[in-house]
Amino acid sequence: MSTVEAPRRTPARKSQTRRAGEWLLWSHLYMAAWFWGVVLVLAVGTSALLSNDRFDQSGTSTVAFGVQAGMWFSFAMAIALSLRQLEAHVAAGMTRRSFLRANVAVVSSMAVVFALIMVLLLWVESLVARAAGWEVRRVSQMMYDSVADLPGLFVVYLLVFLVGACAGLVVGMAYHRLGGVWGTVALVPAIPPIFFAVDILAEDGGGWLPQALDPNPVRMLLALVVAAGYVLVYRMQVRRVTI
Repeated sequence: MSTVEAPRRTPARKSQTRRAGEWLLWSHLYMAAWFWGVVLVLAVGTSALLSNDRFDQSGTSTVAFGVQAGMWFSFAMAIALSLRQLEAHVAAGMTRRSFLRANVAVVSSMAVVFALIMVLLLWVESLVARAAGWEVRRVSQMMYDSVADLPGLFVVYLLVFLVGACAGLVVGMAYHRLGGVWGTVALVPAIPPIFFAVDILAEDGGGWLPQALDPNPVRMLLALVVAAGYVLVYRMQVRRVTI
């Protein structure tokens, strides 16, 4: 009696975007673990130092200093990882378009991760501060008074990290296309929009904007437009690059 063999299942192939995205994501997460580990150690050490009665515990949150550090870390990692991986991606027979999609998706996801970590650390710091009887902490020019403030801070931090990372994509591609010297020169037009976005997201920032553009949702939208502008420039760069 003959037996009928079941047809072999061929494993589903991952899309090019997914393959590139997984490598980029794990690389970003690995470096982020080191970065936030350092931030946590510094925050704990600073809080322990401030617990001494000789120091004034009121004023600025120590964790809040991680915002600027996180933004520039995102900027640097977007440059380094996108610059390193593009040639290998194309040499493996994959398209530049799939790499672009993966890179934008990963840096956007990492902006969410960084923002979540920031609000979590702020919440823990606030619990420690209240238990020690310290005053409400000033956080990146915004007053953090309760858990109700965390969603607003999350959106602000998300946009800050997103703008920094998207700017890094543009600069990384400039280094790839133009070389070290002119890639460095490209920092001159690439950096100011970052400061613009950060300034308008601050509580007392954007005072120079027209009154119609001053409300917080409008300022957040302007920051999102800055990030989208970086992505658009990055897309044009990737399309025109030759390896």
